[in-house]
Amino acid sequence: MEKVIKPGIPVELIKNPITLDQPEAMDKKYMCSVHDNLEGDVFRITNPTQQSRMIPLHSGERFNAYFFLNKIYTAPVTVVRNVTDGKFRVVELRLTASLEKYERRKFFRLDANLDVRYLLLTADNAMAFKEATKNGTLLTMEGFEKGVTVDISGGGVRFVSDRELPEGGMVITHMIADTPSGEKKNYVFLGKILRSVKHADLRDRFDHRMQFVDMKQEAREEFVRFIFEVERQRLKKRGGI
Repeated sequence: MEKVIKPGIPVELIKNPITLDQPEAMDKKYMCSVHDNLEGDVFRITNPTQQSRMIPLHSGERFNAYFFLNKIYTAPVTVVRNVTDGKFRVVELRLTASLEKYERRKFFRLDANLDVRYLLLTADNAMAFKEATKNGTLLTMEGFEKGVTVDISGGGVRFVSDRELPEGGMVITHMIADTPSGEKKNYVFLGKILRSVKHADLRDRFDHRMQFVDMKQEAREEFVRFIFEVERQRLKKRGGI
């Protein structure tokens, strides 16, 4: 049994050919955790769920399992059987190959035109920024300018505006988007300008590439879920669903 597979480790199960970083994985993956280890390459997981619904697995089904430690490990697994361990219904799985460290792809990038407000942080507004952050009034600060996104990802935003920004400059971006439930959601992130150049096609416009900085994992995952949901809806429309 691989040493990294320990009780309590979060696990996600996804069937081939879908991989962890594809948009389709958001709807296809099953969530669970390691319950305990048995002999050899067999271990038990808690009964998987998908969008809070318990999902029955069947003997012989095959998945790619992703184990979330400080790094992500993956291996193909086969369902052995469903069993009851005291009060818990658990599933026995067998590793069919050795675990490998999963190298995440670069963040999925989605072409999207969203209105974006941005605030360039400078020495002149540093104190006002600290006070606004402390008081919860950041979004009403003076100095926000308008732009439009070109594409978005879990790693950053590319957007267009009517002024050049200093490379290496720090900016606050504010986007408002519809969640899958139809509610309005504010996305506010700190970022660093990696590049700011004249737009190739639009006169008097500048193309900026911004990388998120010091972004909490929870906020990043929520933003990625939003991106994947938008793409999933697009795929549905293309397929006539």
